[in-house]
Amino acid sequence: MNIAHITKFSITLALGVLFAHTAEAASLFLVPSSGEFGVGAKITVDLKIDSEGTGLNAGQATIRFPKETLTVTSVDKTGSTFNFWLEEPTFSNEDGVISFIGGTPYGMSGASIQVLRITFTSKGSGTAPVTIVDAAVTASDGSGTNILSKTTDATFTISPRSGTPAAPSAPVIVPAPTQIVREPTPAAGLPTKPALTVPLYSNSTEWYNVINTFTAQWGLPSDISGVATLLNRQPSSIPEGSSEGLFDNKTFNALSDGIWYLHVRFRNNIGWGPTVHYRLAVDTQPPLPFEITSRESEMSDVPNPTLSFRASDALSGVKEYQIRVNNEPGIVIPAKNFPGEYQLHLANPGKHNITIKAVDLAGNSIENNIEHETIPLTAPSFTFVTEKLYSDEPKGLTVKGSALPSTEILFTLKTGESVVTSTTLQVDTQGNWEYTFSDLLRNGTYVVSIQNRDARGALSFVIDSPKITVSNRYGTVLILLFAILIGSLAAGFWFYKTRREKTALRIDVAESDTAKAFNMIKADIDKLDKARTTETTVDDEFITQKMRENVKKMETYVKKEIIKAKE
Repeated sequence: MNIAHITKFSITLALGVLFAHTAEAASLFLVPSSGEFGVGAKITVDLKIDSEGTGLNAGQATIRFPKETLTVTSVDKTGSTFNFWLEEPTFSNEDGVISFIGGTPYGMSGASIQVLRITFTSKGSGTAPVTIVDAAVTASDGSGTNILSKTTDATFTISPRSGTPAAPSAPVIVPAPTQIVREPTPAAGLPTKPALTVPLYSNSTEWYNVINTFTAQWGLPSDISGVATLLNRQPSSIPEGSSEGLFDNKTFNALSDGIWYLHVRFRNNIGWGPTVHYRLAVDTQPPLPFEITSRESEMSDVPNPTLSFRASDALSGVKEYQIRVNNEPGIVIPAKNFPGEYQLHLANPGKHNITIKAVDLAGNSIENNIEHETIPLTAPSFTFVTEKLYSDEPKGLTVKGSALPSTEILFTLKTGESVVTSTTLQVDTQGNWEYTFSDLLRNGTYVVSIQNRDARGALSFVIDSPKITVSNRYGTVLILLFAILIGSLAAGFWFYKTRREKTALRIDVAESDTAKAFNMIKADIDKLDKARTTETTVDDEFITQKMRENVKKMETYVKKEIIKAKE
């Protein structure tokens, strides 16, 4: 492992395991998850990960076991997917604890990824639960996301019967097939070949990355009196010997990697029939690590870098490569007839993280990545933009600019997020370009975006124009006139209302003054009537003269008030 991989892995693992945020995906489990053993037997248990299709590169766990019934003989990391350990696998029989922190610089995925092989020795009878606690599995996403969603523990039963401590690891004791008791019907000929169904490995032509105990099922014709089975790596073996009884299903121990064959045949009162040979292909190991190289440097203006890579898988074989750029939807390349090189289109300028995943026929995968920065072309520019248009005039939108000679401009006219038009413009040999959009535009705000592209497909950054405003010229004038009219009407109404209030006030004053004048005349008339009762006429003449003066004053006042009311 080179220094760059070690450094990259260490940082990812430290951040991932210690500070990971959680997203459900993977599971951590023990195989086998159950079994019955005698005292003194050796029990081999594998710790595995099912990544559920997500790439992972690190994991940690603490495994607890009952020290009264089990003792750890060894913890073996041979064959582990993890090849770098921040904390080596350790165990304590005094505390009943196993722990580790490990990982790999390559992202891997699979349904039975091997982590550790633990060998226990049973030393006391009873139930022996083996539990996984304080666990984490981190994704190879550069963020240390904890994708562990589930852990599956194991529980073993240790019976008082003795075992030999030095003997090879004892197989898990699977349940014996349930016997069917019936009287078979007489047969007319030899039995037919059994039709097998294996739910865990449902297609005998495919590869699987699952390891667990499995059950095979078959139908029993009425004439069958016996069944014989055999599981080995030979494609054409025939179960020999006596019948195992009459049953329609049987459970088998978990398989190791490779191609296995399950052989089953029936017997009736005439004899043994033909044997069915069911292929069971298991591959839980991902393809071998591979490197990615590029013909171009890590920073280049070439928009189509050529990548070289090739993975190998010793068991099921590589099925395909999946290329993902910056977490965008990937490109799938079949591994069959793959020449080892692929030209990737990276026209958009900037830094790109390129991840290549090799997937084998069983669904296991391993991935690696490479960084590539595409240098942008010189950006084009605007020399003229019609920034104000009227929607009720036929004048079009004209845009002019400059760019690299003999290239092309990717032109887009937008309003908000909606694209009005998009086209490609040719740049002349002098580096000039021009475009007129003659269709009428609705009122609103628009922006023109331009991007330069050369013959290789290399791109510049996108440049936006100043805002372009489209409005209605006559509509604006009408709105202004309407506003003036409304203002005039409001002012007239105010003037009329004010004048009415002023006139009403003057009338009230005139009425008051007139009433006072009439009261004065009335008082003079009363004085005149009283004077007529006297013997002399002096008083009569004086009062009459006074009345004439008051009437004259009243006449003059009333005329003035009428003139004011008319103003």
